[in-house]
Amino acid sequence: MEYHLPQIPGIDWEKAHRYLPTKQMLMETLGEFVRSAAKQTELLIEYRQAVLREPTTENYTAFRIQAHAMKSALRSIGADLFEPAFALETAGREEDPVPIREKTESFIGEYLALTDRLKAITGEDKAKEAFYEPVFFERLYRLKAAMDAFDIATLQETFRKIAAMDIPHSYKEQMVRLETAVRDLDSEQLEECCDHFEELKTQETK
Repeated sequence: MEYHLPQIPGIDWEKAHRYLPTKQMLMETLGEFVRSAAKQTELLIEYRQAVLREPTTENYTAFRIQAHAMKSALRSIGADLFEPAFALETAGREEDPVPIREKTESFIGEYLALTDRLKAITGEDKAKEAFYEPVFFERLYRLKAAMDAFDIATLQETFRKIAAMDIPHSYKEQMVRLETAVRDLDSEQLEECCDHFEELKTQETK
């Protein structure tokens, strides 16, 4: 192997080298993997909810295709998480709701945790601001006010400041939903995200 990288739990660089034989190819792929993680997990959550709400062949197929895309990305970077992704893809193909219902959330948690570990290599974590809960919620309320006022510039700038914080792992799944709400200008989803963040704060202070 012509390149050497720090050891990352859950990654086998020798396997990655089979698909990405140069360091430049690997770094470009890792960067895209990290940048797209929020969108990829959001889509998997969306399709999981669709399957559980209405278990049609169409919804199972959408879930399978998304799980397959994530599996392929994981395989290309030599990630052990390839196997759980393959299991979810199989569940979609076989229209088996049990693994989809019981294993998708844990898979997403591991996927996002792996993404965080990879940021140390891609440089995505260099400018992270220390997380301070009062500041986080103040920005969250400002985000909501900007959405209500349809102030797009303030909305985008405030979300950028929130995303620049070193968000706790327990908040990560809601951050995926929040990013989608901001991108789609979905005030109802943003409101739901704010409520969920309040619930998480309450749980952590018990």
